[in-house]
Amino acid sequence: MRRGIDMVKKNKVAIIGAGQVGATTAFTLAIKGLVSELVLIDIDKEKAEGEALDINHGMPFLNPAKIYAGTYADTKDAEVVIITAGLPRRPGQSRRDLIHSNNRIITDIVQQLNKYADDPVIIVATNPVDLMALSAQKTSKQPKNKVFGSGTLLDTARFRFALAQNCKIEARSIHADIIGEHGEGELPVWSLANISGIPIAVYCDVCDRICEPEKREELFVEVRDAGMEVIRKKGATYYAIALTLARITEAILRDEHSVLTVSLYLDGYLGINDVSMGLPAVIGSGGIQRVINLPLSLDEQKSFIATAEVLKELAKDMEEFKHQ
Repeated sequence: MRRGIDMVKKNKVAIIGAGQVGATTAFTLAIKGLVSELVLIDIDKEKAEGEALDINHGMPFLNPAKIYAGTYADTKDAEVVIITAGLPRRPGQSRRDLIHSNNRIITDIVQQLNKYADDPVIIVATNPVDLMALSAQKTSKQPKNKVFGSGTLLDTARFRFALAQNCKIEARSIHADIIGEHGEGELPVWSLANISGIPIAVYCDVCDRICEPEKREELFVEVRDAGMEVIRKKGATYYAIALTLARITEAILRDEHSVLTVSLYLDGYLGINDVSMGLPAVIGSGGIQRVINLPLSLDEQKSFIATAEVLKELAKDMEEFKHQ
């Protein structure tokens, strides 16, 4: 009987960073009933305590869960650790300065996890997420399939939403990915996009909606700039990224073998190595179970490789600055 009790899955998650993204992610995990234990960790302990208390006050309406503010020692038996801590980009701040600032934060966090956490899957959401995922991968004691970023999963969701609005089709019937960098170098995979198995190009021939190359470019720009549009209107984005992080966590805790576009360590895809970029991967218990190497068109391959070169240069600069 005791052995059976020990084998019960805890579904314990730790969130590092109790700001808008971290707190909203905690709330999302709670209302979806995905966790039995959730610990919030922040340099501002009172902030973490306040967020945990606020969620706990709604516990009579939720599935039972232990939700509290804690320390890195509380990550010991966490199955998933989500890192949302980091600085936002300030007006006038260069991308390079933001990279170096957040790299120091990610390095410090992962070093603490190396001390205290037994064997978690680590999900990085801090921006620029591809470079921060690479930083975590290089710092962590965990294998690289257990350390990855939220990548282009939110961009993919935005892409499918935009296509759904344009095609008047429910978003879950649309299969289309954004890959590459979460940011300026993201790439829409038009060559493989489909609606319930029908290629977009074929579907467009029987659809009353406009989907010429100019319209496709307009849709992509809308998707690429969607985050900045939200920030312009309300100051920050946190609902959609919280749902994104909850979706990845759900796939891990439930061992779903779901295909999600996350920022993963590349080791040979299109000849690219030693960089983290968004690609579809099978996600389940233990993190990334295998990578889906997409058969991209030649133009898409060129764009992906060009973005990889830019990220490699930024990663090199990040590493050199770290050791100064």
